Amino acid sequence: MRKVLLLAACVLMAACDFRLDLTDTPAASPTSPGAVTVTNTNTNTTTIDRSDTGTAPSSGGASSPTTGALPLPAYGEGVVRDFAAAHPALVAHSCQITDGESAWQFLDQLIAVLQNRDARWGYLCKDASCSTVGRDVITYKASSGDTGIFIVDVLGNHCPGPTDSPTQVRYGVLPFETVRRWIGTRP
Repeated sequence: MRKVLLLAACVLMAACDFRLDLTDTPAASPTSPGAVTVTNTNTNTTTIDRSDTGTAPSSGGASSPTTGALPLPAYGEGVVRDFAAAHPALVAHSCQITDGESAWQFLDQLIAVLQNRDARWGYLCKDASCSTVGRDVITYKASSGDTGIFIVDVLGNHCPGPTDSPTQVRYGVLPFETVRRWIGTRP
């Protein structure tokens, strides 16, 4: 059975070389005759090339010499995780589709906590007028205008289906945005 599973896994990877001994004699070591050797080489050369993203500022200094933008504060992830751990019910009921207006409590309160430290934290505008904001992300305004932002995905599996795993807290920093807009308070 194990050999069948290994063969199936290798076929699914589509880029592997393997040897398979179909006898039931167990291999003594990974290099002995009859052992399964799986080699998978990632040949993906795709890079992120989006017209609305620019180079991320360095995280070491107060500003980046190439963009003039501030780095994303290092304390952000800790604040997000600590807040979520202290408010698990807000995380569990953060889906605006199923929980309505009360679902905004997680993002609203999280952003308020972050803004107590730095007023540059806020919401991602989803339209030109900023009348709609992202439901599961926060932003950090790294420039002097309302563009030039870091977007951080803080809720994984947001609005799960009946058979999906529950919403989980995460801290996924997206590439630095040079065009998308930020707003400090939810409309």
